[in-house]
Amino acid sequence: MTRVGDLEREAARARLVEAYAAGRIDAPELESRAEAVWGAARSADLVAVVDDLGEDPAPPGAANHRLVRDLLVFLICGVIAVLVWHLTGKGFFWPVWVLVYTGLPLLRLWRD
Repeated sequence: MTRVGDLEREAARARLVEAYAAGRIDAPELESRAEAVWGAARSADLVAVVDDLGEDPAPPGAANHRLVRDLLVFLICGVIAVLVWHLTGKGFFWPVWVLVYTGLPLLRLWRD
């Protein structure tokens, strides 16, 4: 069992708030579970508090955020690689590997 930090506790608290907003738990249960989350020292303690709430939902717009992030990574890394290639005397077009590697996440998102 691993120890948990504030980041894991905050993620569990966010799941509790989402469950409360969806009507799966009421206010007194939210309060008691939130106290248990902030008192949790181990990952098993957190799992026991939020395990029956269902799947951890993806935040709204997560796919859009991921697409924008992956597109920016592709464009920025690609431009830098092509610029370095151009400034260093051209030769074999090695930036193709940077473009392929950073473009793969875009294909995954496009397929979904």
